[in-house]
Amino acid sequence: MSMSPSAVSSNETMDSIDEADEHIKAFIPKVESDPVIQALSSPDLMRPKGKKDLDRYAEQQAKAFLGVAICLLPAEEAKHAASEGESGTKGPTIIGTMCLGWGGIAPAMAHHRTAAIGITLGSDYWNKRYGREAINWVLDWGFKHGGLHTINLATYSYNEHAAHLYQDMGFRLEGRKKEVAWFNRKWYDELWYGMTEHEWEKLRGYS
Repeated sequence: MSMSPSAVSSNETMDSIDEADEHIKAFIPKVESDPVIQALSSPDLMRPKGKKDLDRYAEQQAKAFLGVAICLLPAEEAKHAASEGESGTKGPTIIGTMCLGWGGIAPAMAHHRTAAIGITLGSDYWNKRYGREAINWVLDWGFKHGGLHTINLATYSYNEHAAHLYQDMGFRLEGRKKEVAWFNRKWYDELWYGMTEHEWEKLRGYS
C-alpha cells in the first residue's frame, strides 16, 4: 500500500485496493464475517462467507471505478490505539473499504458520468466521524478528478443512522423502493440518495 498527497484527508489516507495485499486480505474477513456490518452495508443473504466470497469482494473492489482502503494516518492511529488501551499496530491501520462504481463502470455506460458509493467501516470505528470524512473525500475526488456529474448511494430504512448522515452531508433523497429488503422477519424500503456536481459546488462554495 502506498500513499499519495491527493489521497489524504484530515485523519485518513485512501490507499488503492490490491487484491494481493496482505493487509487487505486480513481486513476483509473482519467485516464480511460480522453479521451487523453485513446487515447495514450489503443486500446479500446473511450467511457464513467462504474464501470465494471474500476473494470476490476484493476483486470487485479492485475493479471499481475507484476502490480504496480507508486507513488512519499515524497520528490518528496512535490516538485511537491509546483510547482503546492498545499500543498501536505495524503497517497501515485499515478501518474500512470504499468504492465508486462497484465492479467497474461499463464502457457503454461511462458517458452518463454517474457512480454509486459503497462504504464499509469496521465496527470499532463507528460514530467517530471517520465515515463522514471518507465520504466527503470520495465526493471531492469524484467531482474534481473522476469527471462525474452525479454521485449516489443507498441504504435500507432500518439504517436510520446512515439515512440521517447522508442527508446531513447534503445528499437529497431521490427515491424510495417500497418493501424490497427482507430483514429479521420484516420488510423495509430501499432509500436512494444523490448529489449532482452543481449541488456539490454549492456545498463547497464554488458557486
